[in-house]
Amino acid sequence: MIVAGGLALWTSVAGFADFTPATAKAAIATCAATVVLTDPATLTGEGATEAKALNADTTVGLAEITAEANDSIDELAAEKADEDSAKDVRGVNAQLTGIVDEACQSIASLKAEYAAAIAELKAESTQPDVKPTEVEKQDVEKKDVEKQDVEKPEVRSTSREGND
Repeated sequence: MIVAGGLALWTSVAGFADFTPATAKAAIATCAATVVLTDPATLTGEGATEAKALNADTTVGLAEITAEANDSIDELAAEKADEDSAKDVRGVNAQLTGIVDEACQSIASLKAEYAAAIAELKAESTQPDVKPTEVEKQDVEKKDVEKQDVEKPEVRSTSREGND
């Protein structure tokens, strides 16, 4: 759902526009703005620490995607300044649309990966952290063995009663 919302927003921005370098950059910024990071304070312990790291990684990823797209737009704008005919403007617009499309798809993928990782952290933080010690494991194993010994005589005595 989150990814679809970001793509719908981008489609509404990109689908009906002839891009200029400035509007292409604005469209990419709009896609990036759809990523909402989770407050690590909503998680506990190790989950909160992992969420902080995930937020940092996601922020870096957004910055890299945006910077790469903006660099491509700037290069294209520099080329456009050298060749300014009507045919070239249409070609440049198509290239700008391609840059915006690729950047917004990358952002949507990053957003989906982030949402999945946060969901996993939230699921882990709601489960009790039960780690039996070795002594507890041995006790459990002994109880299982004792139950099996107790169950066997009962089965035998039940079968004898059935023969009487």
